[in-house]
Amino acid sequence: MVKAYRFQRLMIIAAFIVWAGFAAKIVVGGIKGETSNVSDTFCENVYYDLKAEISGVGKLGSGKDRLGGRSADKMMLVAIADKLGISRYEIQEDDEGIYLSQNSVNGSVDIYVRETEQGDYLKISVQLNKGFECAECYSDIIKESFEDYGVDTCVTVSMKGSAIGDMSDKDRDNLADRMLKMLDAKTVTSGKVQDSYMVYAYTKDVKDSISLGKKKINVNITMNYDEIRNMTDITLSTPVYSGDF
Repeated sequence: MVKAYRFQRLMIIAAFIVWAGFAAKIVVGGIKGETSNVSDTFCENVYYDLKAEISGVGKLGSGKDRLGGRSADKMMLVAIADKLGISRYEIQEDDEGIYLSQNSVNGSVDIYVRETEQGDYLKISVQLNKGFECAECYSDIIKESFEDYGVDTCVTVSMKGSAIGDMSDKDRDNLADRMLKMLDAKTVTSGKVQDSYMVYAYTKDVKDSISLGKKKINVNITMNYDEIRNMTDITLSTPVYSGDF
């Protein structure tokens, strides 16, 4: 029971640290071709509801320490949008920040500055509904955009899809093993947190990684059953999934 509790805490802490981006020790060495390998691996094993998400989040600083206010933030979001090659976007503001978004049949782009008591955060997210081979290019552009504004972050590439029904533990293990073998990745730790099945692994073929304790992690597989849809949602991410469970 103690081991199960410790493992659950480890998984929850790992997910939070990676999502925050700035709280973990991030080792960034550049992505060199592994994104297409990840997309190929995923598409050969998962067949429904396929999409890709490339995203990063990082701390800009405290509002009182930043110059230019929302006018400068708006200019920054527009510059990033231009770098991503989009022009039919909408910009909205509320009490919590400023948001730029564009949606199309091929995917969507969301860029925003969120203002919090802990500081202001920049998030860039690109979702692809097709053309998954473009994920590597978008990853590089997002990474460069954060670097342009001096923001430390870790850009995540996530392939998402579904399988029909509630997959058994054996089927989940077999699917994870197949994908890890294709990526030449070795499991660091795995298990369940509540209803989420998770595997954290490491491969030398992916240059970006995060450090948790003395171990490096750069491949993450998550699976969750959606009872309403009767589908098991599957995600394969590098270096680790940064969304909600």
